[in-house]
Amino acid sequence: MSFNHIVIQNILRDKWTYVSYFLSSMFSIIIFFLFTVIVFHPSLAGLDPDSTLGLALMLASLLVYLFSFIYIAYSIMAFLKKKTKTLGIFMITGASMKQIRTLVFRENILIGVLAIITAIVLGLVISPLFLMGAKVVLNAEAFGMYFPIKAIMLTIGLFLVLFVVISKVMTRFINKEASIQLLKSDVVIEKSIKPHYLLLFFSIIITLGLGYFLEHDIVGSLGLLFYAAFFLSVLCTIYLIISQGMRFMLKAFERSSAYMKQTNMLLASNLNAKMKSHANMLFLITILLSGVFLCTSILFSSYYNVDKDSEANYPYSFQYIAPPKADPNKVEADIKKIEEQLSTVDSQKYFIKFKSNEDQRLGYMSVSDYNLLHNEKISLGANEFIAVAGNHKTIPITNVSNDKYLKQFKLVSVNEKNLLTTGFQQTYFIVPDEVYNSIQYPVYKAYLFELDNWTAHTELAKKIIKDFPHIYEKRYVTSKIELYDAEMFIKSVMFFIGSMLSLIFLSAAMSILYFYLQTTLLQEKEKYVGIRKLGLSKKELFTVVSKELAILIFVPFAIATTMLFATLFAMRTMVSTSFIQVSMMSSLCFFALFFVSYIFIRKSYFKRLLSN
Repeated sequence: MSFNHIVIQNILRDKWTYVSYFLSSMFSIIIFFLFTVIVFHPSLAGLDPDSTLGLALMLASLLVYLFSFIYIAYSIMAFLKKKTKTLGIFMITGASMKQIRTLVFRENILIGVLAIITAIVLGLVISPLFLMGAKVVLNAEAFGMYFPIKAIMLTIGLFLVLFVVISKVMTRFINKEASIQLLKSDVVIEKSIKPHYLLLFFSIIITLGLGYFLEHDIVGSLGLLFYAAFFLSVLCTIYLIISQGMRFMLKAFERSSAYMKQTNMLLASNLNAKMKSHANMLFLITILLSGVFLCTSILFSSYYNVDKDSEANYPYSFQYIAPPKADPNKVEADIKKIEEQLSTVDSQKYFIKFKSNEDQRLGYMSVSDYNLLHNEKISLGANEFIAVAGNHKTIPITNVSNDKYLKQFKLVSVNEKNLLTTGFQQTYFIVPDEVYNSIQYPVYKAYLFELDNWTAHTELAKKIIKDFPHIYEKRYVTSKIELYDAEMFIKSVMFFIGSMLSLIFLSAAMSILYFYLQTTLLQEKEKYVGIRKLGLSKKELFTVVSKELAILIFVPFAIATTMLFATLFAMRTMVSTSFIQVSMMSSLCFFALFFVSYIFIRKSYFKRLLSN
């Protein structure tokens, strides 16, 4: 029997140990392959690598690859933990550490190669549908199918290197003494979690303190270092909350009257015996789910209110402002051409003037023109004015004590809604017509066009902006339609990338749980065989297993959901109602998904637990 034959037989005899490792690796490779199919698509051959789409796709591919590296490393460690007893048998029969490491290395390389080949084959099958989806999401005109040679070669090369490096490194963690000791004892007693309530208290205080300073200047001075410290602090706090909370809850449960009822004593005993490994598992799944929830909420909510945000920055479908130095004949010709292009759609045209203190970028508009824009009949006294915002989300200037014309005027109202293109003027002062005529500042002429159902005219907007580009001191042309289209494209790219990352995190959470259950399966089977001899029925065993699995699945879900809504509450003044609504809906969807997963995992695990 050759050495390679031993490798293959070892895999086939314990195939279930490798199934999750193979599937999770294959899934990560498929995601990376599909991203590279997009990156190397012929339609993007002329794409600027520094553009939003180029940077986003390359960054996403890098994130997927780095996550795959970490995840596959964890998978191999879980695999080695389960194979420790088997490796001990090889050692007792005379195998050297070099042979053991070679055996494990070849097994992992074989699984890795099979995962790469299977992922590429499935990726080629899926890629036509994936490209169709990308075409819709990214709003790309031409995203047809092609044979992705570059994507295939890059995927094979990078993941072969990944499997070789990880397999080489991880085999160094094989411990001869631990393997033989496990083979002899059959049981490894975990160290109990020690009480660290004071450490938990200080960790929470530090995290809250760092969170408080997120809105202060210290963030700008420290930059990435501050965010790294805050992130590590959050991770430490979450782990301490889970581990110390689990210890506290178990101790409290043991003192309660419910401890002696039904199978609760056995459940508490199981949780106590595996408290540390359970806490580690809960922590890992909680972090992954938190990433999924946060990504999903941000991505889906980003599609909400794009039209309102665009309109808040650029209030009109098209805005053509002719500065004082503009050629009147050229302006007239431009407006005539714009009107011709808009003749096929329903639109309204407004013509107004305003004067500008160009040094301070303060605009002055007559109340008649202001009423025309807002379809109102506001009247002002001889020494009254209205302050209107010139920048989105910026309160207009109301102090006019130093103003040449308005220092004796009375402010009657403030309008924080942006009047014209954001940033063109700091503030607009609405004054009586007589006062406006007396102001001696350069005059700007504004031609404003508003289209019915304006979000549906993106192609028209592109054409007009292309024909009438912005030219300094000659014409200033803006369009909320163009801004809306650009924002929607960015949101689409974010959605496209984040959805894939969310899928990876979610599958990783389920795979990690599967690995954990597989690692402890043999030990649990032997334990429950002994307990059943003492009179434990299948129904009682099913109850204990169900409760333990429910803790492993739903406790991380509950913690991640609590963290999400705690974050939303802390940011309640910064996030929209749609964000909260989407977060609630996505949480309910994930709960339904987790409940279905719980039913299937419980049934499969219990069946294997009782199998011979």
